[in-house]
Amino acid sequence: TTTPPPSALWATLTNSGPPLRIDDAQVLLYDVFLLVNLSVSISFLVTHRMNVAYLPAALNEGTLLSICWIIAGLANGSFLYSAVDGHYDPYDGKNEGGPKAAGLLALSTFVSTCSLRIIMALGAAVMQHRMVGIVGGEELMPLEILFGLVLMSVWRFFHSANTLRM
Repeated sequence: TTTPPPSALWATLTNSGPPLRIDDAQVLLYDVFLLVNLSVSISFLVTHRMNVAYLPAALNEGTLLSICWIIAGLANGSFLYSAVDGHYDPYDGKNEGGPKAAGLLALSTFVSTCSLRIIMALGAAVMQHRMVGIVGGEELMPLEILFGLVLMSVWRFFHSANTLRM
């Protein structure tokens, strides 16, 4: 067997995924609202105990997390209309789609989101010659990962369960 040329690898990487398109902007906006609210709530209610001085850093962290969510969501096709069924055909008789598949798609998207956020934090720490987690909203990351996995998966599960299909 022969090894395929690098151009075939590039074509596989760029053409194998879902289209980079946002069909359901309302779901995207609600996702962003939930992620920013998650960061602000963790900072205000848990980490900094109602100290308003940390709200700008929490908003910054929530916005950064939302940007990572959008990038990961575009890569996974989380904003396409088919994401409601986890990109499965709901009428094929196999019962692979539905709320469970939508929740798993959100779980996969959030894992990618967390990976992007951790890479960004590590990159910033290396460039600034410091430890990770000592500035801004980086101290919120462990709780964001824990509660964000549950929040986004459950939200997409219930969204899929309550969305009318035509």
